[in-house]
Parts: sequence; structure tokens; C-alpha cells
Amino acid sequence: MKRSLKDSIKKRPEEAPQVSESVKRDVSYLMNEYSGRSEDELMRELIAATGRQKAEGRFDSAGLEKSVRTILPMLNAEQKRKLYEILGKI
Repeated sequence: MKRSLKDSIKKRPEEAPQVSESVKRDVSYLMNEYSGRSEDELMRELIAATGRQKAEGRFDSAGLEKSVRTILPMLNAEQKRKLYEILGKI
């Protein structure tokens, strides 16, 4: 069975972080913005955005590491493999 971060949070609501309304709006906007795009299109956009952040000195590798450590326990083996593949490209 496929697990998702959303399902994991539903199972452990006491551990779910409190999310502000502005963050919810931002996430909703981004989901709409990127829905319907292929995996290749999403990967190109991620690599481009990461490149811009690095060039501008805004890439937060410590924040990325923290996020990865947070979500890793919620992922199955295939999702972990995909995450590491993505991280290898950025």
C-alpha cells in the first residue's frame, strides 16, 4: 500500500505541525500551479529553481537536510529511492 505524508499526518494528528493559513494558501497555489505537469517538467523546474537559489546565495542546504530527516521515516522504500534520486540531481 502506498503511504503518503498526508496519510501519516492523519494517523498521528498529535504530531502534525500547526500550519498557518498563509502557508496553506501558498501550498494550494503551488499545487494548482504545478498540477498536470509531467515528472520531467517538474524536475527541470526544481533544478532551475535550485540553481537560481544557489546563484543568489539563498539555497538552504541545512533546511533541506532537516526536511529530509523529518519526512524520511514516513516514506516507503520506493519513495526513499526517489527522494535520494531527486536530491542527487539538485
